[in-house]
Amino acid sequence: MEYPFKPIATLNTCFKEKFGIPRQMNLVEKAPATLVFHPEFAREEAIRELSGFSHIWLIFVFHKAITKDWPVMVRPPRLGGNKKVGVFASRSPFRPNPVGMSAVRLKSVEITSQGAILHLRGVDILDKTPVVDIKPYLPYSDIIPHATGGFAPRPPDPGFHINFSDKALGQCAILEKEIPDLRSIITQVLENDPRPGYCAKNRDEPDKIYGIRLFDFDLKWVVINGSIQVICLDKKEDPS
Repeated sequence: MEYPFKPIATLNTCFKEKFGIPRQMNLVEKAPATLVFHPEFAREEAIRELSGFSHIWLIFVFHKAITKDWPVMVRPPRLGGNKKVGVFASRSPFRPNPVGMSAVRLKSVEITSQGAILHLRGVDILDKTPVVDIKPYLPYSDIIPHATGGFAPRPPDPGFHINFSDKALGQCAILEKEIPDLRSIITQVLENDPRPGYCAKNRDEPDKIYGIRLFDFDLKWVVINGSIQVICLDKKEDPS
């Protein structure tokens, strides 16, 4: 049987590569995105009354994780990358069908001559991700108060204090004229330590510079004195 699935929209986010994307939705609550409908679906009637909901579900495709061979077991970062669990007990993007879902904040709906654009916050999704459906988030049914979280029973504790070099502070001040809350976004991205789960979480690495492609700049940082030090925000042309 063939299923008539096709993308209805493209999600433009601040996360330009896999490294550095929050491991769950809303961990970086101000991480922005815009959802742009494809022409066939860019009809104002299709989103009538959607603006009355504070949050929406996005059902999307892990378009950079499509593979012929899906893993039966995976190593969740939450378990330090050292223990395997079944793929269906995880949120790994590498799945038999590379489908993801996230509940994100619907900040506003913009109506343009090309159709509606949804402005979102709290995304944990790669830039240019295809979206296959949108559904309103219903608090009375989507919140399950007594649910249990298995091996991830609570939000991760912030692992690091984030410091900014004088250079990085100056660059943030300039960029925040175009990107509101940039310093807060960077702090939330880094404080849960985006390094792979197998890294020694409390080990200083003053000689190793990490980089994350965020918005249209390269965020560079090191782990030193038990904290993350933001070195600079190098603005370069997007390599894509």
